Amino acid sequence: MPLKNMSPDPSDEYFADGMTEELITSLSGVRQLTVIARTSVMGYKGTTKKVREIGRELEVGSVLEGSFRKAGNKVRITAQLIDAASEGNLWAQNYDRQLDDVFVIQSEIAEKVAGELKVRLVDSEKRALEKKPTENTEAYTCFLRGRELFREGTEKSLRKALSLFEKAIGLDSTFAKAHVGVAECHQRLATAGYEPLDAPRVKTSLERSINLDPDLSEAHAALAEMLYNEDHAPEAEAEARKALELNPSLPETYSVLAELAALRGDKEEMVRQSEVAYRLDPIMPRLIIRLATAYFYTGREQEALELWKKTEQVVPASTYACMSEYYLTKGNLEKAKEYCEKAERLEPTDARLIWREGAIAAFAGDREKALVTVKKIEDAKIGPLSSNFIAYIYHALGDLNSFFGYMDRALEGRRLIPSILMYSPLFAKARADPRYAELVERLRRQCGSTK
Repeated sequence: MPLKNMSPDPSDEYFADGMTEELITSLSGVRQLTVIARTSVMGYKGTTKKVREIGRELEVGSVLEGSFRKAGNKVRITAQLIDAASEGNLWAQNYDRQLDDVFVIQSEIAEKVAGELKVRLVDSEKRALEKKPTENTEAYTCFLRGRELFREGTEKSLRKALSLFEKAIGLDSTFAKAHVGVAECHQRLATAGYEPLDAPRVKTSLERSINLDPDLSEAHAALAEMLYNEDHAPEAEAEARKALELNPSLPETYSVLAELAALRGDKEEMVRQSEVAYRLDPIMPRLIIRLATAYFYTGREQEALELWKKTEQVVPASTYACMSEYYLTKGNLEKAKEYCEKAERLEPTDARLIWREGAIAAFAGDREKALVTVKKIEDAKIGPLSSNFIAYIYHALGDLNSFFGYMDRALEGRRLIPSILMYSPLFAKARADPRYAELVERLRRQCGSTK
């Protein structure tokens, strides 16, 4: 659970949250433990729920909770391990140390938790737990502040986070995690459309990080994501599996493997990897929607609807867009339009949501309105990714020549979305066309993937 901030200065909240994340990372490196990811854990910040209830919701056997207090250069950390079923205390300890000793405290807590759970640490795990990420406390403070801003995800916060990671590197050039932070900021800024992806720069930062610490799972995971986005499937899979070998509790890395499985045409593996990601981070909206979509695309519709119901309050726009697509495949234009309009009211300029408006108009026989939506997507200026969404509208219009033309553009721009192309029920007509098999084969060749 999130460490409670007991510091006199409320602005030290970032340090308490950062310590929570660092403890999760340390425990995740113990291969015999399954550790719930930070996003789901932080969802319980300030909760009044009983440990038994939390354990049931997260499907875990034990809960680690505690508090953090910082005063000047001194810290006090309390930690206790609780059995989720009985709510009995398995272990508890207080740590009163200098700020420089936070890494030792993290290591000791992780080793104690593993011991209480009857997990025997192998030598490599012990070494990883005892390794200090940096000797520079100021650099570490910059890193924790940067992580907090990175999670906010706005352009402003990402750029502030980037400057803090760069400052941390200036204070300690051997701080491997800070190099990962720089790479992740550039990847996130590019994904959100705030800047073009500078793949060589990202790769250089990650390779620098791996050279400094070959066993840093976060670096391998970030590199796997970058390689996947750049259509280097075999290399992406190798890095993803390396990351999971070092830390089997990385939900987003399983999502990369799910997309790679979709690319190969292995829909059962796509679902399986999506399920693992979801179990590790069960309240992360993005992972819930990915699993729901995987269920939808593989005929498990009731399970998809149940998961979308779960995300409706958290990320309504994305949920409504998915449900609009679902009702389109059922031929229920009224329901599809209802959910599409709900999504658009919340995100009126997001091309990833509004393509369904054009598809609905096309299915209703309103070609003019469908083409107006194409113009909206073009005006959104999101680059090659937009070719996917424009292609989907032309498919709904029955214009397969334009559909394949735009899908070719998406492929050339390395922004074709494999799971939708391979499995969305909306594109059954295209799959019956000989050009579809050729497109998939070219995509696989481009990515270096095999079926």
